[in-house]
Amino acid sequence: MKLNTPALGIRANLLQKWMPIGLILLVATGLYLYQLGTESLWYDELFSINKTQSGISLPPKNLTRPFYFMILHIWMQFSTSTVWLRGLSVIFGLGSIFLIYLLGRRLAGKPVGLIAALLLTLSPLFINHAQEVRMYTLIPFLSLGGTLALVHALENPRFAAINWWAVARFLALVTTPVSVTLFVPDLVLIGWQFRNHKRRLFAFGIRLLLIGSCWLPLVSAVNESSTKFLKGWVTQYPKPNIILIISEVTHLTAFWPLRHLLGSGISANDLMKQLNQQSIMDWLVEHVLTSNLVPLLYYMAYTAMAIGLLAIALLSRHPSTKLWWIKVWALLPAGSILLISYVSSSIWKARYLLIVSPYFLILLAAGLMKVWRWQRQVAVLVTLLYAIAVGSGLVHYYTTLYRVAGGAPT
Repeated sequence: MKLNTPALGIRANLLQKWMPIGLILLVATGLYLYQLGTESLWYDELFSINKTQSGISLPPKNLTRPFYFMILHIWMQFSTSTVWLRGLSVIFGLGSIFLIYLLGRRLAGKPVGLIAALLLTLSPLFINHAQEVRMYTLIPFLSLGGTLALVHALENPRFAAINWWAVARFLALVTTPVSVTLFVPDLVLIGWQFRNHKRRLFAFGIRLLLIGSCWLPLVSAVNESSTKFLKGWVTQYPKPNIILIISEVTHLTAFWPLRHLLGSGISANDLMKQLNQQSIMDWLVEHVLTSNLVPLLYYMAYTAMAIGLLAIALLSRHPSTKLWWIKVWALLPAGSILLISYVSSSIWKARYLLIVSPYFLILLAAGLMKVWRWQRQVAVLVTLLYAIAVGSGLVHYYTTLYRVAGGAPT
């Protein structure tokens, strides 16, 4: 009996193509489901559940960001157990991992896509949001989905890709108003790519008009809600300084929340106020000697290393000329959020930055691959430093009680 060699070859190729990301998704599933129902529902989760059950978070009562709550409403018809309700975020979290892999692979190569997917999988911050009844994994899922569709449209501007981009961006808008910042890089890339193709620009323009016409009836409600939000509890957060800006890299990749490294029980608000009121050196002298010195210094070094990888990715040339697209999607929305934080109340918070965080992870992965091609021993050392940092962060996450029943995270 002869073996069907071509069929076996196709199966082997498919296995080789999808097994690595499949294993990463398997690890992510285990991490997201582990202790999923251990901690109590906290205030924001109870808000999501109660407002959805009462209909307050659904249209027409909620026109600001109803999409997640509409999905949650359907999800709640099957069960209202804590594990089930949090499972919705797990699904979007896994979807985000798969999409970041596809985007990274398409624009920077398969190794970059896999590394970026692994970084997102192991992120304690992302695991936290994948284990709560909130929209914070849906946000990067829609962001990545729209971006991937736009990549297809930029490379081969067919109606299907353009339509998927428009749908994903509109759904992102009705999930969180912060998604409007994604249109800044989108318009830059569309304008540049098709600067000599008026018909293609017209096709995108029609979709933008459709998005605008669908969102226009909601703008008044969005403006009212956003104004109330920016004049509400977020006013207690000080303007971002250099420490708060660069610390988000460590928040995203290795340890969340960083204030726990101090071991002093200081609240996030008080910590940020101190960082804004004191010079960096004064703050270090005052707090390092009374804290867990070695871990704090280690994560400071890790943060510097991560910033270095980002700098390498941002400043050096990459074999894929399209990596600059990722740079645009990372920097322009992040810059917009930073500008809003200076002009109005600060929204420079890890959960609001999740909309652009995947693009920074792709840049980190690209930076690591650049180091690997330059000096493999250095890349191995960087990987080891990351493994220690994220390993400690994961142990801390799974052994620390963050959520108090009905209250805010500790």
